[in-house]
Amino acid sequence: MPSHPEPSCRLRDRRSRFVDIFRTTPARTVCPNFYVLAHANGCTFRPRCEYCYLKSTFWHLPRQEAFSNLDRMLEEVRRWIAQDGLESYVLNSGNLSDSLAFEEVRPMMARLVDVFRNADAAGRPHTLLLVTKGGVRQCAALLESPPCPNVIVSFSVNCPEAAQVYERGAAPVADRIEAARRVRAAGWRLRMRIDPMFVGHDYRKVAAEVRALRPERVTLGSLRAEPHLLRVVDHGLFAALEKPAEKSGLARYPLAARLALYRPAVEALRDVCPIGLCEETRDVWDALGLDADAKCCNCGA
Repeated sequence: MPSHPEPSCRLRDRRSRFVDIFRTTPARTVCPNFYVLAHANGCTFRPRCEYCYLKSTFWHLPRQEAFSNLDRMLEEVRRWIAQDGLESYVLNSGNLSDSLAFEEVRPMMARLVDVFRNADAAGRPHTLLLVTKGGVRQCAALLESPPCPNVIVSFSVNCPEAAQVYERGAAPVADRIEAARRVRAAGWRLRMRIDPMFVGHDYRKVAAEVRALRPERVTLGSLRAEPHLLRVVDHGLFAALEKPAEKSGLARYPLAARLALYRPAVEALRDVCPIGLCEETRDVWDALGLDADAKCCNCGA
């Protein structure tokens, strides 16, 4: 079972901006631009997922931290919603932290969603994207309020056997699937991620469970790591990955291994909803018969 948030979680005011564009895509990777909501640094799930890229991003922080000056954050979000001509109208709250992991120590989701209810009422296209490995408990604020068309809830899942090894601090996969089912039944927009997939594990069962949810979009990804993460995480998890050819690229499984992971899931889900790949190269999209130019992955519009 996931552990409760650590009491050592630091709450502080954020001095820099809360909303900013994210476009630092490695060369050759198909990925849309999107805006990031920096509401927290790190994640309260403990132990952290073995592969988590935040180990590299926030290696210098002694503990995770959430920002408490919510009035300023919400005002900045309102100003973002008032803008036209943006590169993207997606605001991703799960890029620097799990979107829902801090709800028990710093509740904010009900207030944030209300801002996007107002955006919907005003006919604005701006959309909040929640990305989580949480379960029913973490989704309480969503399940206790009516859905909003300008809010997308995206659950990251794995096969249970892999999750027990690599995602021990997150909600169990069955809990995440149940939370997704309840969120979908309540009328919220639902996206699903099967990511990262690990060589040696069977993803057919979890793909079937995702299929039954009938989400609006599914994104697949396989284990990968940027150069600094390879240095920070040295326990052998990434030993099967090929080193990136370019300096700022991602280490990945060999091409044949990635295709073997993706193909059964693509076949199970192709007739249900659009399918995208997370941080993958165009040749993989093409080999699987997916439209790389559409960029219909998790963070896209």
